[in-house]
Amino acid sequence: MFTENLKYHRINSGLSQEKLAEIAGISVRTIQRLEGGDTEPRGDTVIRLSKALEISPEDLLQYKKQEDRSYLKAICISSLSFLFFPILGILIPFIIWIVKKEKVKDLNLIGKQVINFQITWNIMLFLGLIIYSLWYFSSITATSEISFSIANRYIIIFCTSFGLIYLYNLFASLSNLYFVWSNKKISYKPSLRFIK
Repeated sequence: MFTENLKYHRINSGLSQEKLAEIAGISVRTIQRLEGGDTEPRGDTVIRLSKALEISPEDLLQYKKQEDRSYLKAICISSLSFLFFPILGILIPFIIWIVKKEKVKDLNLIGKQVINFQITWNIMLFLGLIIYSLWYFSSITATSEISFSIANRYIIIFCTSFGLIYLYNLFASLSNLYFVWSNKKISYKPSLRFIK
């Protein structure tokens, strides 16, 4: 509840209603009405108060997020959908993250890590496919005839390379699911920060 959250952060910062009003550039009466639950905060007021209290607007608006670890597990499990189609490893966790990130504690942070890892992995996968295709076609055009053993070598290289890429994602996804299940800190590496 916003009223309890405002009061909690104000007292925690060691500020009186008058001092907070002065720092935020709003009236004391507005602070009193907000803390009393007599009025709903406007966007500008929330931004001013959060700056004055040196917290994020989200911290001010969300007094207590729901502690539901099933969503944290669900977002980690949903990343395994890359096994069916690589882009699904991004889309399904993204949908869960968008719908619940503001309502479930730690989901915003974990969701970002899962999505950023899956985006990074997809980029690596598709870059690998492009590089392999270029190498394959340049090798084919340089050779006048392709024997069964040469074709077999290309297939082995392809299966080994992309099998290892898939295994790495599977290992990272399952190990982080275990960490979430065990209430431990997760770590998706390597991961570029596309969602901050």
